[in-house]
Amino acid sequence: MAPKRFQQKSTPLMTGYITYSLTRMSTGMLLLATFLLFSCKKNQPFAAGKKKVEIRQEDGAYKMYRNGQPFFIKGAVGHTHIAELAASGGNTILIWDTALIEKTLQDAALNNTAVIVGMDVPSGELTAWYTDEVKVNRMFTAYQHLVNKYKNHPALLAWGLGNELIMPISAHSSPFYKTYNRVLKMIHEQDPDHPVTTTIINYQKQSILNIRWKIRGLDFISINTYNKIKDIRWELRKLKLIWDGPFMLSEWSPNGGWEAETTVWGAPLENTSTKKAEQYYHYYKTYMPHENPRFLGSLAFYWGNRQEYTHTWYSVYDEDGTPTEIKEALSDCWNGKQTAHQSVQLQYMMIDSMGARDNILLSPGSSHDARLLLAEGQTGDSLRYSWEIIKEDWFNWGRTWHYFKRPAAIQGLVTDSAAQNTLFICPKKEGPYRIFVNVYNNKGFCATANTPFYVVNNEL
Repeated sequence: MAPKRFQQKSTPLMTGYITYSLTRMSTGMLLLATFLLFSCKKNQPFAAGKKKVEIRQEDGAYKMYRNGQPFFIKGAVGHTHIAELAASGGNTILIWDTALIEKTLQDAALNNTAVIVGMDVPSGELTAWYTDEVKVNRMFTAYQHLVNKYKNHPALLAWGLGNELIMPISAHSSPFYKTYNRVLKMIHEQDPDHPVTTTIINYQKQSILNIRWKIRGLDFISINTYNKIKDIRWELRKLKLIWDGPFMLSEWSPNGGWEAETTVWGAPLENTSTKKAEQYYHYYKTYMPHENPRFLGSLAFYWGNRQEYTHTWYSVYDEDGTPTEIKEALSDCWNGKQTAHQSVQLQYMMIDSMGARDNILLSPGSSHDARLLLAEGQTGDSLRYSWEIIKEDWFNWGRTWHYFKRPAAIQGLVTDSAAQNTLFICPKKEGPYRIFVNVYNNKGFCATANTPFYVVNNEL
């Protein structure tokens, strides 16, 4: 007998009737009916089947099985350095770029790594898009082809249908849910061997309620969370009345750019790679809900190099493929032990006598001293440095899905880019900037740090 999916507590017809009936009830009756709807349906055990990947409920706990063996997700989001991920103790990678699926699956298969294939869909509030039958059918056909092409690939673990979608409650939301359920049904019919998930931001009650009421057949829910991972145990307890199914953390890191401390002009302050590595390990050991019987695992963000806020904010690797200490910290997390790290370790960067929290304001064309302080006990022998200054696109801070292209460095401003301490000349154009440094050692690792500053034209 095939295992039951945790959302399928009633037939589609019954769910539709219940939803329709609830909308006609008084507030008091609505609350009572909602409670009864979710509380009276006990989870049924997931029966063991012959699927390549399945989620079973055993003794009150959910477990993922891959090829008949228990499988706990440990990995990251990305599509590069898969051999290094496997060597570090990771076993899963999540990719959203469908153009790179072929190579990612091939690399994963060579390194005994599983792949969650993300299929992006427009968010639920885009009613006009979902009422355009040509666009909807084009997406449906494309994903049908994708599923049939890769459903038998040995590296495939699961499908992710939609990333951080808005799950609307409105009279105009029907086309979205109709389309979503149509694609979801197609995936399960074409590929019954692999589960399907979707991602939500943090612990959105509205999304979870709508997944329960209006979406039929998701096998588990994935949560993207950053600094709010600190609250995960409390939030899961609050949500248990309306949802008690399996979940994974599909994106996590210590600090999202929107959660960071900022300068007075709004520039987010970024930690050194040394501090980030410390935080990744601390967050994983302290806040990750390993004891939760519904927890399927987690994926760190981001395994590779990515421009978002800065080109170093989430990046485990630099642009040339050199790993930072975050790689070593994640390896410690996945292997359950702390090791002596080989990476370069930093304290902080100074501009003249000021740090990032000092809201550094400089004059056009002025000359300044940039100094990098290494961690205590870290020697500068054989270290290589690379300094650069980049103008910030401050209009797009916080608009994380708007612009992912790394801005070009401004040439001719840094006196000695290869020195631990250097002089630089301020740009002549007013606005926000940031000075970056990468430090490389002969053990194959690098460290990163940066400081924002603002060029102010005092001539009025």
